[in-house]
Amino acid sequence: MIVTAEPSTASRRLFDLSIRNIGKRPAINVRVRLDPPPMRAKEIDGHEFAKMKMLNQPIAMPAPDQDMRAFWDSHLDRHGAGMPTSHQVTITYSDTSGAAYDEKSVVDLDSMQGSVFTEVKTVHDVGKSLDEIRKILKEASIPSRKGNAEVLAITETRHSSEERKDREVYESLRSTLRAAQEWNHGGSDEVARLRAKVNRWEQDHPHLLSGPRGKGSLKPRNRLKQAVKALVGSLRGQPSHSRDSSLT
Repeated sequence: MIVTAEPSTASRRLFDLSIRNIGKRPAINVRVRLDPPPMRAKEIDGHEFAKMKMLNQPIAMPAPDQDMRAFWDSHLDRHGAGMPTSHQVTITYSDTSGAAYDEKSVVDLDSMQGSVFTEVKTVHDVGKSLDEIRKILKEASIPSRKGNAEVLAITETRHSSEERKDREVYESLRSTLRAAQEWNHGGSDEVARLRAKVNRWEQDHPHLLSGPRGKGSLKPRNRLKQAVKALVGSLRGQPSHSRDSSLT
């Protein structure tokens, strides 16, 4: 049997007390005593480290290679606290043949003082990150509210997206041209400039004129002109059969 202080699997900044059977046969009635009694920098009332059962009562029969571990302390919490760093260990036990053993050793917590180490991220770190994400989501404005959050989404292919954007630009240009024609904004030069811009856009994007006429596509020219005239007429307080303004 051997008693050691081992780095915790969670972090090298933490360490555990390890009572391990390094023999080939079970050990019987193992008693472990540390002098001075071990303690933590931040003890928990009712769960003091020195009162742990395996340090005060016999361990019935540790199997070969069995490692009984318990969290001991944090090096960061103990730094500068003036706590004992060296413990005399006494272990008494017997084996299955009846031979008795009384062994002594030392646990020196400062044996690796001044050494450096590399820190490797483990599943423990992943769990901590997930806990932090959970806290952030819990405190977020929408998930923290009771009820349902409605999310609207539109899915489309890349080709459909590009065509839709082209049509939106085209419709915006035509709308600007119609407004300039109706209100004569910028004079005839402005109208001519806008008409030329629309013509160039039609030449560069012929699919806007020959593409399918489905949902989201351009309406026929005459229906579009009628809708614009109706809108302009309503703004002027005139009936919708006002003077026709051709785009060509």
